[in-house]
Amino acid sequence: MQKIKQLASKDRHLTRLFAIFLVVTAVMCILEPELFLSVANFKSMSLQFPELGFLSIAAALVMMSGGIDLSVTGTAMLSGIAAALIMKQNGGSEASVGVVLLAILAALAMGVVCGLINATLVARVGIVPMLATLGTMNLFTGAGIILTKGTAVTGFSGAFLAIGNGEVLGVPVPLILFVIAIGVLAFFLNRTKLGYKLCVYGTNPTASFYSAINNTKVVFSTYLVSGIVSSVAGIIMVSRVNTARADFGSSYGLQALLVAVLGGINPSGGGGRASGILLSIITLQFVSSGFNILRIDSVWKDLTWGALLVGIMVLNTVGARRRPKKKPVKEG
Repeated sequence: MQKIKQLASKDRHLTRLFAIFLVVTAVMCILEPELFLSVANFKSMSLQFPELGFLSIAAALVMMSGGIDLSVTGTAMLSGIAAALIMKQNGGSEASVGVVLLAILAALAMGVVCGLINATLVARVGIVPMLATLGTMNLFTGAGIILTKGTAVTGFSGAFLAIGNGEVLGVPVPLILFVIAIGVLAFFLNRTKLGYKLCVYGTNPTASFYSAINNTKVVFSTYLVSGIVSSVAGIIMVSRVNTARADFGSSYGLQALLVAVLGGINPSGGGGRASGILLSIITLQFVSSGFNILRIDSVWKDLTWGALLVGIMVLNTVGARRRPKKKPVKEG
């Protein structure tokens, strides 16, 4: 019992998140056990949450640096549109595997471009992250509307649709990609120099500077990686629904930030855990699935996301104020 208490006090964010997960699961098992625990429901969730998961990773990385990226959904959809247009102009539903690969590379390249724009504005020019990414969010969305002329681009080949709907040994491809991404994130944060520098910079930029860390390079790299990860989300989204629209997935922006904060990422900067992101995204997907099963209006879902984000922020802030400060060690 004592070990459980020590573990809970050591990581309050993860403990709180796990408690929310258990409560949500218990409530749905009581209200709609047959529907919630069905194989079809879990398969549906495993196809849906990976795309939000990639956006959440992108948002979390920037948040660890003490910044914010409001353009993750804009980047995702502009990248997806780039892939969609290439396939549409080169065979459409009959596009070859080579064309599909070219489309994927184009989407990733678009993610790099979007990431470079954000990185330059924030790290080089010095614009406040919220204002910079708010501007680029509208810039990327507007570019998507111009490229698609405000219409939906549809009709892609089976090879591309397999990314968002296919299975490997019964396991959905999007889920496999997300699990790999979580593993890469854990390795990045715990085993790479950039991951270490990101956590140090996010915790204390001044200390990072005096530790011979190139702060500008760290911030620049973070926004660049965020753009690339967002483009992967765009590929999965477009593939899953067989449609590319500039405004599709816009509701994911708030959810991505919520996943990051709920997963234990401090919006002011600092470290984070891949396990927190994983548990957070699963918890939110359970809540979303519960809303759908209970046929609750989507308006209440948006209200819930907003209330959760504000509530978690309040709990984190109050908890930080009440946490006892360590007494300085006396010399001698």
